[in-house]
Amino acid sequence: MRQHFWRNLIQPLQEDLPPIQRWLNRILALPIGMQNAIFEEFLGLVEARVSAAREAGSLDVGVETLRVEQAEVVEDIVLRTDGRTGATSHLLQLALKTRARPISLERVLERRDYADGCILLHNTKSGKAALAEPSRHFMTEQGELIRRVILHRPLRREYHHFDDLAESAWEEAPRRTFEKLWQSEVAELAERLTTETVYLATGLLLPIWSSLPIDYLEVRRIVDEEGRSWLGRMVHELDVAKLLEKFDIASTVELSSDTIIKALSESRIIPIKRPFEATIKCSRVAGEQRYEIVGAPVDQLPWLKSIGCFTEIISFRTRVFIPTATASSVISDLLRV
Repeated sequence: MRQHFWRNLIQPLQEDLPPIQRWLNRILALPIGMQNAIFEEFLGLVEARVSAAREAGSLDVGVETLRVEQAEVVEDIVLRTDGRTGATSHLLQLALKTRARPISLERVLERRDYADGCILLHNTKSGKAALAEPSRHFMTEQGELIRRVILHRPLRREYHHFDDLAESAWEEAPRRTFEKLWQSEVAELAERLTTETVYLATGLLLPIWSSLPIDYLEVRRIVDEEGRSWLGRMVHELDVAKLLEKFDIASTVELSSDTIIKALSESRIIPIKRPFEATIKCSRVAGEQRYEIVGAPVDQLPWLKSIGCFTEIISFRTRVFIPTATASSVISDLLRV
């Protein structure tokens, strides 16, 4: 009904769109309840676009500063040298050591008091705490309402479908239990120093901008404790080989199974060239998320089953899936050939 109302409101304006002032005046002339419905729908559409872009890695948030404890250049690959000025474009492989900055208990409790309908949760399996906040719901093309919640964790926010969360190990927790678990995780994270490898395209970027992946648009300034800084556009590890191939440079990047699984959780599609050309992606089948191998040759199905994959016939087509519980070992065996 909400989509129907919005469509009926916009339809008369599609042929002869008024200036923005006149359009806003028309809205302000409506009853308050209808104004609230319009802006509620508009904000829902904006949040849906922003959320989808953030999950896909294509949200342009401008230049962000990433502060780390230590940064070291592992490899410096020259992609291009300008023939007139001699300026160079580089792909840097950086090893970053970062210290976590978790959200304090006081801050998350302030969030609980500020937002309506928040629930304190704890995970019966992992022993972790989270604050569940109602999020804006989505509606499918068929008019089906998809309820969502945001889980606030010490280091991140996670979006979950309400129905999936209800069937998980998250349960409502007393405040004292929540505070104890949250403070315990914050204390543990604050002492942890993690190391990660990132790739940064830097130098003269304008001539190679169109060669960089279009679905990963993060621009970062990386600054370490010694005051050194690097400014450039982040390149996802999955895209490094394809980028180097455009400049006729051999790639030595070997994707690990953990990297692939992390990329799948970010809804990325991973192309593989061995043992055959195919793609691995995250698909939703029968209400659950699965890792699917798309494009696997029929004669490879027995071997794929032998390393732990399984198949299902859906809409008269055989599809190959990787069990999520053993995904790491199965993907390792898949890429080891």
